[in-house]
Amino acid sequence: MKNNYILIQDIKETQTTSGLWLPEEKHNRVAKVLAVSSDDEEIEVGDTVLKLIGKGTIVRLNGTYVEAIHRNNLLAVIK
Repeated sequence: MKNNYILIQDIKETQTTSGLWLPEEKHNRVAKVLAVSSDDEEIEVGDTVLKLIGKGTIVRLNGTYVEAIHRNNLLAVIK
């Protein structure tokens, strides 16, 4: 990935710390990182991130929808 772009995939369900499962929303803000640019030292593959909606480019890759988004359009890394 070039120029601080990150490849992410929306997480369909999320589990709270108390164990509750939250279903997928129409506009999901939580995603898993699939690939990062070599420039980025803060985000790693496998991290969960909070993103801005509508800022990335959605593409179909091997039958799965993924999103390429610029690093500046991520709000937080969830650890």
